[in-house]
Amino acid sequence: MAQDFTDAATARAWDADPAARNPARTEQLDLLLTIIEQEHRPGTAILDIGMGSGRVEESLFGRLPEVHVVGIDHSEAMLGLAAGRLAPWRGRYQAIRHDLTDLGSLELPSGPYPIVFSVQTLHNLADRHKVGVVARVFDALMPGGLFLLLDRIAVEPPGLFPSYRALWERLGRVHGTALAEGRTYAEHLDVLADQGDRPADLEGHLAWFRGAGFEAACLHLHANRALIVGRKSGG
Repeated sequence: MAQDFTDAATARAWDADPAARNPARTEQLDLLLTIIEQEHRPGTAILDIGMGSGRVEESLFGRLPEVHVVGIDHSEAMLGLAAGRLAPWRGRYQAIRHDLTDLGSLELPSGPYPIVFSVQTLHNLADRHKVGVVARVFDALMPGGLFLLLDRIAVEPPGLFPSYRALWERLGRVHGTALAEGRTYAEHLDVLADQGDRPADLEGHLAWFRGAGFEAACLHLHANRALIVGRKSGG
C-alpha cells in the first residue's frame, strides 16, 4: 500500500528516522546546504517544495541564522510536525498547505526567489506533475536563481541492479542499517509500488530541467539518490 503522508501515524513513523531508509541522506543534505549557504542572498526568501516535517529547515536555520523560508507541503500531518520542530524559529518560515500537483494555482509569497529546493519529494509524483513542478520553479526564480533537487531516481538499466545492491549493502554495513530496496530488480519494483514511489531516471530529470530553461547538471550521485542543480539564466 502506498504511504499516505496525510495520515498522522504514517507521518510520525517517517519522521522518526528518515536516515535509516537512506543513509546517504546526511551527506547529501550537507552538500545541498553548503550550496545554499554560498548562493543565499540576504533579505530574500528561499522556497522549499515539499517541506514535510521541517527537518531540512531545522538544519538550515542553524547554518544561516538570517534566512527566511517559504515551505509548501500537501500534508497537514507533516506540517504539524514541522510546527513543533521549528517552534524556536517562529517568524522565520511560512508554511503553506497546497497540492504539489497544482502549484500553478498557488500565488507564491515573497518571490521571486534566488533559491528553490526540494528534498525527497518529487519521486512521489507522476512524471507529468514532476515536469509541472520544474516549470513552476523556473517561473518562481529570479534571474540567476538556483533550483536544487535532492531525490530518489530510478534504478536504470535493470541489468545493473546487482551493482546498485552492492552499494546499498555497503551503506548498510557502514551505517548499521538495512535498506529495503529488494533482492532482485523485480522485487525492487514491487517495493516502489508498495510505497507509491515513482522515481524517474537521471536523464529524464536533466531533460525536464533543460526543457524548462535551466542550465542543469547532476552534482552528486550515490546509487539511486541524486543532487541535481539547475540555474536560471540572467542575474
